[in-house]
Amino acid sequence: MAVCGVVTGSASLLVSVGILFGRYGAAFKAHHQLCLSILKQFGFGQRVMETRILMEVEEMINSLREQQGRPFDMRQLTTSCVANVIMNMLFGHRFDHSDPTFQQLIADQAELSATASMAIDIFPILRFVPYFKRKSADAIKIAKRTYKFITNNIASSIQV
Repeated sequence: MAVCGVVTGSASLLVSVGILFGRYGAAFKAHHQLCLSILKQFGFGQRVMETRILMEVEEMINSLREQQGRPFDMRQLTTSCVANVIMNMLFGHRFDHSDPTFQQLIADQAELSATASMAIDIFPILRFVPYFKRKSADAIKIAKRTYKFITNNIASSIQV
């Protein structure tokens, strides 16, 4: 028990030393300014993000009212609303919650996060085990669909 406390304490000490005595020179300041300018382009520190989020909150409230007190699973609605805020930020428009390509993207990302890719990262030899081979093939298909979704939406955003 004491060993665990020592390890945790020393790890937090190393993080604190890195924060307190970090090098905040010209390179750090330039990187910091670049990051802030990129975030400002996405609406950080402005009312743009607030309006995007409020738009999705209104959509969520309308969807809740449509249920008329019946029990339902909130995960799909919450995931769609959060994903729509991100899509609105990236592509400049929101998606309808019933859009099949949007729902496929959400389902793909949920499936991708549930896979055992960490095991393959730790033990690369597992790629040849049939279960992991199938999971890797599925992950590649998901990555291709996601890439296609992103490129199609970038192309449509450029045309508008």
